[in-house]
Amino acid sequence: MNWTRFFVVFGAAIFVSFFAAGQGAAQIEGQVQNKDLSLDAITPEEFLSWKDEFINWGRWGPDDQLGMSNLITPEKIKSATALVQDGTIISLAHPVPKVAAADVREDGLFNRSTNRIGPTGTSDTFSVSYHGLTVAHMDTWCHRFFDGEMYNGIPVEGNLNEEEGCVEGGVMNWKDGVTTRAVLYDIPALKGVEWLEPGEVVTRADLEAFEEMSGVRAGPGDVVVLYTGRWKRRAAMGAWRDDVPGYYVDTVPWIHEREPAFIAHDFNIDWGPRAGWTEEVGIRGGPIHQAVLHWMGINILECLDLERAVEAAREKNRYEFLITWAPLPVEGGSGSPVNPLAIF
Repeated sequence: MNWTRFFVVFGAAIFVSFFAAGQGAAQIEGQVQNKDLSLDAITPEEFLSWKDEFINWGRWGPDDQLGMSNLITPEKIKSATALVQDGTIISLAHPVPKVAAADVREDGLFNRSTNRIGPTGTSDTFSVSYHGLTVAHMDTWCHRFFDGEMYNGIPVEGNLNEEEGCVEGGVMNWKDGVTTRAVLYDIPALKGVEWLEPGEVVTRADLEAFEEMSGVRAGPGDVVVLYTGRWKRRAAMGAWRDDVPGYYVDTVPWIHEREPAFIAHDFNIDWGPRAGWTEEVGIRGGPIHQAVLHWMGINILECLDLERAVEAAREKNRYEFLITWAPLPVEGGSGSPVNPLAIF
């Protein structure tokens, strides 16, 4: 045994536990050292074998199109509203992109044009291809499908076409909005860094370590909100695209156990790069997307700007809050741009 390493790690653990007990989770930001993690060797074949265990099709009947959003009951909403203490409201959406960049395709630019300026007013037109890496948005079942089926066995044939879009499995299922409890997982604070670097994964061990540090834990009907510091790093070092500090594949069983209604992120939820996780081995559109949207009926929020919410959570030492948003009620939509609000 390397006794020097043992005593260093043991001493650091005692220090962190003592400091956290005395100061609170928000005040130990930057004190927890990066963990020396070796990732579990989970193969695409093992991942795909989880489908039969984790699938939620039929849980709420053959006609269900809400999936785990069924767990956002009136009682859940009422309990979430009790989290509001001082009435602070924070937008979780970044200003929409106007200039192409590494993470902004040309069709991902949000185009706003003024139609005319008259003597008493004006009007304008918006257009955007919002799925991608920059615009805050939610995904629905018909955004990702596999083997000709969406969540709950909804067939793609007959339910998706270029004229009508998503007949079933679309964004209209959430037209009344979403209001529930959000749990913020501040992984840079856990690791004592400003942000996670491109390609750095977030593992189940990271999520559980943050729960221990913060004293909060995601549960049924919640929104799991993962913060990596994406926008802070982008402002300091510029845009990037493919190397995403996202949820690693070993978080899939954790997500299944916790039963959130949504998982959220400040980037693409899937980690990257993912060498070997390709269509040739049965992975299409990212394994996290595949597991949550297709198997479990858990929905997705991506590209949130969490910087101000994280500042508030650290200052208040509160990593749970009320979250609310509503998609645009677009018939046939495969998702929607959104502007979620965190209310402390």
